[in-house]
Amino acid sequence: MIGRLLGHTQVQTTARYAHLKTSFVQKTADKVSHAINKALFP
Repeated sequence: MIGRLLGHTQVQTTARYAHLKTSFVQKTADKVSHAINKALFP
């Protein structure tokens, strides 16, 4: 699911980033969702 959301076509591409710390991933997801929300609801 995550790989598809990121546009990866191969599982190996997603697995390359699977070792990232959860806190870093959460911060990044928060930034992305904030940007999307801002674009949709200016």
